[in-house]
Amino acid sequence: MPLILHWGGPRHAEVDEVPAESLASSILVYEGPRWYGVYRRFEPVRLQETPHGPAEVWVVRE
Repeated sequence: MPLILHWGGPRHAEVDEVPAESLASSILVYEGPRWYGVYRRFEPVRLQETPHGPAEVWVVRE
């Protein structure tokens, strides 16, 4: 599963695995018991090295 790095918001700098089909859009919406958030793909697309491996940067929408 692809990794994303959250930029901004309550999950700033956290890394998550997400299903590849979730990244088909430039908007990523999380809904679940643990947290809720709306993120957009960083433009231009940027990968950041993390302890879990390279992750694509996604920015919180406010």
